[in-house]
Amino acid sequence: MTPVKVLLSILSLFLTLGVMALAYPEDGIHVGDTTLRYPKLSQIFEKAETTTDSAGNEVKVEQVDPEEAIRQMMEETKAKQFAAYSDSLKYYEDFFREGRTRFELPNDDPTWFDRFFTNLQQAKKDSSVVHVIHYGDSQLEEDRISSTIREDLQTEFGGNGPGMLPAVMHIPSQSTSQWNNGNLQRYIIFGPKEEHATHNRYGPLAQVGELNGSAVIGVKKRENKKDMFPHVGGYSTIKVLAGKRGKLKLSLTYEHMVSDSVGVNADGTTKYKLKNKKETAEAPTVDSLTKLNVYTWKLPDTTSNIKIHLSGRTEIYAISVDGAYGVAVDNVAMRGSSGTIFHKIDNELLAESYKAMNAKLIIMEYGGNMVPSMTPKVLDWSKKLITRQIQAVQKANPDADILFIGPADMAKQINGRWQTYPGLGITIKMLKEVALENGLAYWDMHRVMGGENAMIKWVKKSPPLGFTDHVHFTRRGAAYMGDLFCSSLHMYYDYFQFRNRHNLNDNKLKDIRQFSGKKKTDSDTTKIIDLNEEKAKSTETGGGL
Repeated sequence: MTPVKVLLSILSLFLTLGVMALAYPEDGIHVGDTTLRYPKLSQIFEKAETTTDSAGNEVKVEQVDPEEAIRQMMEETKAKQFAAYSDSLKYYEDFFREGRTRFELPNDDPTWFDRFFTNLQQAKKDSSVVHVIHYGDSQLEEDRISSTIREDLQTEFGGNGPGMLPAVMHIPSQSTSQWNNGNLQRYIIFGPKEEHATHNRYGPLAQVGELNGSAVIGVKKRENKKDMFPHVGGYSTIKVLAGKRGKLKLSLTYEHMVSDSVGVNADGTTKYKLKNKKETAEAPTVDSLTKLNVYTWKLPDTTSNIKIHLSGRTEIYAISVDGAYGVAVDNVAMRGSSGTIFHKIDNELLAESYKAMNAKLIIMEYGGNMVPSMTPKVLDWSKKLITRQIQAVQKANPDADILFIGPADMAKQINGRWQTYPGLGITIKMLKEVALENGLAYWDMHRVMGGENAMIKWVKKSPPLGFTDHVHFTRRGAAYMGDLFCSSLHMYYDYFQFRNRHNLNDNKLKDIRQFSGKKKTDSDTTKIIDLNEEKAKSTETGGGL
């Protein structure tokens, strides 16, 4: 039984006794020659003013105030309860203050993630899908880092599928195989100018596929021997985000496993064999927004292999491949980008896309491409440019939390020796300031790795965690970095659950901290008293410390 329940049980007992004392007749209840009496309320708590010791002498005893007795009992119960919580609270707060993998949070508020965690928990109740969009540079290519985060969150909160994918996949993913053929042309907002569109309608993936005729897009879980990504298959919710301009016709075919009767077993039971069956999905529902049409299929069966058949002339901004509910993590890698492109995207289209995808956390992982050219002269300009990107995303999605991940350690050869880039430190300091000033969380990947010259050690690991360019992670290194990120995020989620489980609001947490501080002060005072006693004993015996 918890301390709170014990306290409530004791208080209810006192209340029952008090009611009986008030209701019971003063002269008692007469049953034949017997009279049943019940003490008055004051007598329940009253102690005799005097008593007799073993020698027969009368000794005065102080009366105990009933209210004071209850107050002391409540204080003792509260102290036991606080003692049980204070150790856990200290464990969390020590990590939030000193942990190497901790997040830097606005106002050092460890409850910053509460809204995001609440959204994730609600997704299961609502049978909805919450999207986490992970933007970044070439460190994210091939679905690196994102795939680890995705598997972790989907294991905890439910969910399937790779999330949003572009109409044309330029660089293959290690978790999902995607192909297309037909009249689809890819344009990106980052990279060479010849690959830019003539407009700013790029959508949430910072690229667009222009359809002129007919095309087919295939998406399939990539099979691997170790099945490293068990949740990346099992699709059941498919969406296509398309432009309002022009016309579009869509259909979807998919495969799923069925049991087929193939005969009779020796014992007379029916013999079954699993086989793939191709199905054509019913027509999608269509949500028409101002700048966006959202086509949605809710499949009756799960699948890990789909084909979307398109015809018409329009713009395709994303294909979303998800489970029935839970969390989806979208990998958006932009090779060579510093993340300075968000203010160039049509903000109204971006806002409608985020809303259609129910995007509740946006991760911006940038900075590495700024480091080589970063000097104090360009620091203020860079700060303003990054601020502009953050504010563009905030304008498009004020209901989402935004997390900034800074650059990892990077090294180059200086005087024949590998050394951390000179501009890395001021870049990290600038990005952290911008993030916190704009209400974002910040995760310091450089510190998490081990700080200065850490990449040199990662490259030398066996097997290596970093490539010999001393800039990029290997797949193993990226997965390890994703694990470190998730382990830190879990600390904040555990703290969220700890507070909810024990109904610990800000005032209660403050009381627990004060109790812990008083407990520490009392402990220190006791140590001082013990030390003084030892000194006194030592003096009496002529000894010394």
